[in-house]
Amino acid sequence: MINSDHIDEENVSNFSISVKQLAHIVENNSNNKGKFLCQNTSVIQHLFHALETNTDSGILGDSNDLYRRRKAFGSNTNSEGRSPSSNSKGFDRLILEAFKDTTVILLLCCAALSLVIGIKMNGLQEGLFDVLLIFLPIMIVVNFGFTYRFFKAIWVKKKMAKQKKVVWVLRHHQMLQIPVSEVVVGDILFLETGNEVPADGILIHGNSFKLDDGLIDEQLSQHPSLFTRTNLVEGNCQFLVTAVGKNTERCKLTELVASSQHDGMSQIHRSIDEMSSFLEKLWLSLSLLILVVQVFRCFLWKSWCCDNDRNPDPKGVKNTVEEIMNEATKYMRRKRGGTNKVNGLVAMLCILLFSLKDGLSLGIFIILIYASKEIKKAHQTIVHKLPACANVALVTTLCLSKSLDLVVKHKMMADLWIGFEKILNLPADSGGAEDSHVEEVLNALLEGICMNITGGVNDDSLLIWAEKVLGGDIDELLGSCTILRRDNLYPSKGLCGLLIKRNKEGGKFMHVHWKGEPNLVLSMCSHYYDINGTMQTLDDGKREMFYRNIESIISNGVKCFGFAYKKVKTKQEKENYPIDSEENTIAKDGLSLLGIVVLKNPYSPELRQTIEMCRESGIEIKLMVDEDLHTARVMALNSGILRVEEDIQGAIIEAAEFRSSSKEAQISMSHKFKVLANSSPADRLLLVHCLRAKNRELVAATGTCIRDLPYLKGADVGIFIGENCADLAKKDADITVVDSNFGMIPAILILGRYVCTNIEKFIQLQLILNISAFTSSFILLIFNPTSEEQLTPFQLLWVNLVMEVLGALFLAIITSAVKPESLEFHQVMMNCSKTTTTNYGTGAPIITKNMLMNIGVQSMFQVTLLLILSKKGRVIFHLDETLLSTMIFNSYVLCQVFVLIISAIEITKTSIFKGNIRRNPWRKCLFIASVVIVGIIVALQVILIQIMSKIAHWKKLGMKQWSISIGTAALSLPIHYAAKLVSNSFQSFLIMCVRM
Repeated sequence: MINSDHIDEENVSNFSISVKQLAHIVENNSNNKGKFLCQNTSVIQHLFHALETNTDSGILGDSNDLYRRRKAFGSNTNSEGRSPSSNSKGFDRLILEAFKDTTVILLLCCAALSLVIGIKMNGLQEGLFDVLLIFLPIMIVVNFGFTYRFFKAIWVKKKMAKQKKVVWVLRHHQMLQIPVSEVVVGDILFLETGNEVPADGILIHGNSFKLDDGLIDEQLSQHPSLFTRTNLVEGNCQFLVTAVGKNTERCKLTELVASSQHDGMSQIHRSIDEMSSFLEKLWLSLSLLILVVQVFRCFLWKSWCCDNDRNPDPKGVKNTVEEIMNEATKYMRRKRGGTNKVNGLVAMLCILLFSLKDGLSLGIFIILIYASKEIKKAHQTIVHKLPACANVALVTTLCLSKSLDLVVKHKMMADLWIGFEKILNLPADSGGAEDSHVEEVLNALLEGICMNITGGVNDDSLLIWAEKVLGGDIDELLGSCTILRRDNLYPSKGLCGLLIKRNKEGGKFMHVHWKGEPNLVLSMCSHYYDINGTMQTLDDGKREMFYRNIESIISNGVKCFGFAYKKVKTKQEKENYPIDSEENTIAKDGLSLLGIVVLKNPYSPELRQTIEMCRESGIEIKLMVDEDLHTARVMALNSGILRVEEDIQGAIIEAAEFRSSSKEAQISMSHKFKVLANSSPADRLLLVHCLRAKNRELVAATGTCIRDLPYLKGADVGIFIGENCADLAKKDADITVVDSNFGMIPAILILGRYVCTNIEKFIQLQLILNISAFTSSFILLIFNPTSEEQLTPFQLLWVNLVMEVLGALFLAIITSAVKPESLEFHQVMMNCSKTTTTNYGTGAPIITKNMLMNIGVQSMFQVTLLLILSKKGRVIFHLDETLLSTMIFNSYVLCQVFVLIISAIEITKTSIFKGNIRRNPWRKCLFIASVVIVGIIVALQVILIQIMSKIAHWKKLGMKQWSISIGTAALSLPIHYAAKLVSNSFQSFLIMCVRM
């Protein structure tokens, strides 16, 4: 560390370059793939001079020098960007904030009322003991989560402090090994294999080096920009540090992400939490109401505590307190109904268990973990954050960066026919610069392509292909020629002519170029060039051969262009000819055919089909690339991201225009354009934020390199494509597609939609299970407070555990058994119900109308069944109280089994699923496994009854009681279909009325 007391700040000089200027140079160089510094070597010299460093001696490195560098450019102590953490506040403040939660307040009110009742009826000692059974779990629940996160943050901080990294640096002619935190701007660093880049900078020299940065450019330039956290996987290199700490690109983007996120909760979890919170407060409020009523009864109606059937001694009073306590505990647990007679220890364990690990979260966790394992096995895709399995189904906009699939392979953009032969590899196979004749033909072809631009859809493709494959400099070519006349003979067929002069020829020659459909261009030609660049006469036989060749090419559905050329010697040398002079007319005959260019789509049919699937399923796709406008347009049109009819003004914009607009304009523009060209990671993050800001869009973003990771973290779902930067991708991205195949995106989307279906069915099961138990117990308690319990807390605990674990597993497996093959993805993307999944993303309630109908019908049926069995079962079936109680519990469990069966039928009934199980043996096994799970649930129920009949006051059920239980529970099926029939008929009636 530097002692600033010995620094004379008045004598500290400033640097001639700022942090902002350095960042601009590095970003500009990166956007131009390192060519900026290669083409402008003076900029590198300026950097060394401005930063007062060089490759021979490095920086001065004394105390004064290091101090002024840290003062001007910052220190390297904050390279990740801090986000507010749990240990930023005091531990006591975190605990106090927890007690402000409404649910905790309601729980404490229940505990306080129980304390009052306990003291009144049992005395101070017994009352305090009873309320402790409730208050202790509340304290543990409140404190555990915050305590865990508080000490975990401290542990992580200590662990990072122990893992201090070092790096070799050149200072004052000496090689020194210093901690990464002491690196300053201007340092010359030396990295070896396995080292991590500790700051942003520019490569000075490299020896057989390879970076794990995920960049997909074909060739690395001599001076590329390097960014923090990149790993050197091979070789060694030397680079100049230009930004450290909070001024690095990664840190600035990470801070932007942290400032834009209000919480770390996923959209689907937020929706589920809102629903759970509402039900939790509802049931706790009702339990509080019950306790208030019981307090009045306890103080004003003392005879309520003791009737003829109760022992009026203190033990009897204690039993009454237990009843009151358990009335609180059975409603305190989220989504629980229960009884009023249970041991205090059991009540405490119930509260502790279901407060720490809520049943709904447990079931959803099982569904998500099963889905993540399945997608990893089937599609080589790793899910880092489990909620992403469901969040992908809610995505409304997909932002694509340039992946390996989307890279424009220039040689695949077109085929060139010269004479009767196709040139397979330009320029080598055609002679290149070694053959002057071929070179002359190719130069004339390049001139004809670049100068004869009409603004058509295919011009960008021709220009990019000509520049990259023929090797021309378009700007230089445009500056070397003067256009004398244009002639659009047949605009509909693209036939256009051009008369130009080359400035270096001094007006001695004029050059005629024609471009258009090959047949029309050929009709204007009397000669052609062969593959050797020799001019040949075009007789009738050869003309017919050309026509047949053109017909064969066109039959493949590709776009072809013929190019013809004629060199005309002027009668007199003039620098400027009159526009209307006879000599300035464009020749329409006697031309020579240069060649035929056959444009092709450089992208695979699989990629185009994948993008079309996403678009037709309602997902809007936006392309974010660092390419220029022309290349971005070609990428978008050929991949299908931008359709021809959508190629209008404003569909493709420059990132600079987007960046410089106002916030309102940015949000408006983000929903209109399709392609963002010349974009940096900061621009892409800005686009993601703008999309999320309006109408609560759910945005998924893809990335392939280390610079993409921060904005992936800013999206609702971040998908990293590739296996580079694995450790960082695990931290910032939600999903990693290992094999760099964009075609996996539909598989991920479809899996997400099935996961959402499973979650809906599981929520439906849980709500039916708990609403029926709560409602039936509540009704009995209101109308007959002294009646025996209907379902004990232990029984409810059992049902919830079984259904939360095995029920969730059943839904996950049955979906896997009927999920369609990849060939059916297109049909599934169209047929999967998107109306249910979109609700989560738009902020609508998670419970849909269809779910509400199912929950209402099944809950009403189960409540009615439980009440009838409780009040009239003894008379109807001639059973004693204990046997009836066991049968009620058994019927209740079997009702949930039939709800599972109904869910499975609804999942498998869709037409897209038919035959899937029959075609695939593995799916047969999965289907059998799902049936086995139902059998396990029933078997566990049988075993439980047998065991409890030995150790508790339960009774074994005979065949008659089992038949009654199965028969009454099976009524769920016809009731479900009857309700659905009525609902469909009513909807049809309403539609008919509207149309009338």
